[in-house]
Amino acid sequence: MSWVALVLMVSLGAPRAVHQKAWSYIREERYAEASRLCQQALPAFETVFGRSTLEVALVLGDLAEIYRGEGYLAKAEQAAQQSLAILETNLGPDDASVALALDKLGEIYFDSHRYTEAGRLLRRALEIWENRQGPDDLQMAMILNDLAAVYHLDGRYAEAGRLYRRSLAIRERTLGPDHPYVMVIRRNLAELDRARGRKRVDVLALAR
Repeated sequence: MSWVALVLMVSLGAPRAVHQKAWSYIREERYAEASRLCQQALPAFETVFGRSTLEVALVLGDLAEIYRGEGYLAKAEQAAQQSLAILETNLGPDDASVALALDKLGEIYFDSHRYTEAGRLLRRALEIWENRQGPDDLQMAMILNDLAAVYHLDGRYAEAGRLYRRSLAIRERTLGPDHPYVMVIRRNLAELDRARGRKRVDVLALAR
């Protein structure tokens, strides 16, 4: 271990502490500070733990979220792919942490308008999470909402509605009816209903 890495480790703290601090910055949209923290942590963790370890995957996942928040989608994709590859190698392809990494990468593809790729990853994430964790937690609600958004934009309104409603039921039951995350799903359903209405109008117009 180099002295530089050791000094950084002492100053930064344990990987979990770095992750929690980074996410406190991300939630507050203090991306520059979050990026600085993770950019310092990454080489130190690679030196101390190894380049293909879960500690490094954690930092890379945080960097992916930071880059996505800043709008640097190519850099976000690269970091998310690296994190996913490490998780799959260390934990296997069907681990719950892999499902979350797939969801993160799927969100980046969605933001990049690569909906086919996003849908493929999100369907895999959903299958893994259902098999590993069960159908009724908040992470499941997040994956359901993300996949519903892909179907929504693809014009697969019935499938999108079914997934939105599953996500809504979980969030209402877990968080209560007035939580902001519940309101997000309700807005998504309302927009889906408007899209269905526009499609019906277009069909009627073509039939005339």
